[in-house]
Amino acid sequence: MLQKIRDKITGWVAAVIIGVIAVVFIFWGIQFESSVTAAAAKVNGEEISMQAVQRAWQDRQNELQQVLRDELPESLVKSEQQQLLNDFIRRELLLQRAAEAGFRVSDADLVEAIAAIPALQVDGRFSRDRYAAVLRSQGRTETQFENDFRRDLEVSQLSNGIGVSAFALPGELNRRIALEGETRDVEYAVLPAAGFAAGAEVTPEQVAAWYEKNAANLRTPEAVDLQYVRLDLADVEAGVEVTEDALREFYAQVAPERYVSTERRRARHILIEAGTDDAAAREKAEQLAKRAKGGEDFATLATENSDDPGSKGQGGDLGWATRESFVAPFSEALFAMAPGEVRGPVQTQFGYHVIRLEEVDAAHQRSFEEVREELEADFRRERAQARFYEQSQALADEAFASLSELDSVAGKLGLTVQSIEGFTRQGGGPFGTEQKVIDAAFSDEVLQERQNSPAISLGEESVVVLRVTDHKPPAQRPLEEVRPEIEATLRNEAARQAAEAAAKAAVERLAAGGSLSAIATEAGAQVTGPATFSRSDEAIPLELRKAVFLAPAPAQGQVSHGTAVLPNGDAVVFAVNAVRPGSMSPEVAAQFAESAQRAAQQTALAEFAAYVAELERNAKVTRNSKVFE
Repeated sequence: MLQKIRDKITGWVAAVIIGVIAVVFIFWGIQFESSVTAAAAKVNGEEISMQAVQRAWQDRQNELQQVLRDELPESLVKSEQQQLLNDFIRRELLLQRAAEAGFRVSDADLVEAIAAIPALQVDGRFSRDRYAAVLRSQGRTETQFENDFRRDLEVSQLSNGIGVSAFALPGELNRRIALEGETRDVEYAVLPAAGFAAGAEVTPEQVAAWYEKNAANLRTPEAVDLQYVRLDLADVEAGVEVTEDALREFYAQVAPERYVSTERRRARHILIEAGTDDAAAREKAEQLAKRAKGGEDFATLATENSDDPGSKGQGGDLGWATRESFVAPFSEALFAMAPGEVRGPVQTQFGYHVIRLEEVDAAHQRSFEEVREELEADFRRERAQARFYEQSQALADEAFASLSELDSVAGKLGLTVQSIEGFTRQGGGPFGTEQKVIDAAFSDEVLQERQNSPAISLGEESVVVLRVTDHKPPAQRPLEEVRPEIEATLRNEAARQAAEAAAKAAVERLAAGGSLSAIATEAGAQVTGPATFSRSDEAIPLELRKAVFLAPAPAQGQVSHGTAVLPNGDAVVFAVNAVRPGSMSPEVAAQFAESAQRAAQQTALAEFAAYVAELERNAKVTRNSKVFE
């Protein structure tokens, strides 16, 4: 069943169902079947545990903080919390619906699906030892994981049932091809707005009315002049003194842990699952070990006999791995073997293993000379980070002690006082739009009381302290100051309207039998074309393309006319001479299957979204408002 599902689902289904469910829900280690009695929500009487939602939120917070590297805005926190709880509710609705519809996943299908999860593979192949290590790191049992994953696969069957049932009729596809591939033969003339500007009159009354209407937008921005002292890790690092003796001492301290390659081994194995007959499984493993030691090809034996679906297809090859990649009994045996040696049976919780060691990549202590360049960079960075932390603390302390000036602070720390003029609430200068600097500059303590700001961390490698030296509140710009700007705006708008009116008048003349070339000549413009337009030709302005393809198709022997206005205010008058629908050309035919699949997937997305929305509409859902407190 699951193999058929994987054969059929592609694109959105595979990405959404396997990617989201397997990675987000499973590998965050969320245990949906928690025994915690407090509910984050109730969905048709079924509880969603508080613990599960809170654990998921903690993981999501960590992800967001790694991306933003700052405190999360309250608006973002609320939005993400609401989205997370909605995801849990939708999942529960889908689980309930899948159960009602009778979707089931067999043990064999479950094993096959787990083996296909990349996070449980080593060198592209499923590894039971990797599987055990992942679950162990999460503090989860196989039963917990497999119960949750089985239910998610049942949801994927429901989703797939909706997805694979979506289709596009041949008529729809033919219509799509005709429209997407349509071309039009067009002649057009551009009527520049600048040509109408000279005749555009702007009166004092118009200027005054525009000024009054837009006064709120004609104010100078609030601004401050700043002094600041900045400490950068790069500057501290550049000042770190490096001597040969210091480097060798540093090497002696860190080399045993930092400059040693971990031993890796490449092995093959044959797994015989114990099942219900442990003795029979052990006997089979012993026979296979005997045959392998007797000289039979190990890869062939693994392919024909192993119960490990992730490696049997590769002759039992587990790829290169470290000691920590395997469970203890397997690891102890493997790392006590010599290349070419066969051992077994080795018993683990997965069954009986027969192991052959192929190669060894031994641990290697890299010499001082080998790592000197890397060593010096590490030395500089570590010494600089310690000094950077100390000097950051000193900067914060000195700025607080001085309170209202930075000259003495800079002098004590060997830094330079720098300045910025006209720093607004939108930022400016070397700080750009850094919100923490903006907030500090316009805080009451810094702006009103003229105190030094606290030390502001800009990422992990820079700290700044600033103070305001001058404050310029927002002020209304006087009419006489902005009169030239207003007059230019009004003149441009008048020219734009005149150009558009001229284009529409030209269309009326064309409809009455006029000539595009004659009209263009009168307007001092030139006719371009005939040219063939396609919907995707980015060399043609978007506004003109839209207007051309919205114009009605001309009747046989006739011409269709229209106008467009470009972003710069120029107007265009055009004539559509012919329309040719897209056809099943050799190039289009090659893309036909892809178009059909894309159309079906778009339909499937819409149908699945509607299906989930209908489940939500008919569900009885109660949310706990205190779930994230």
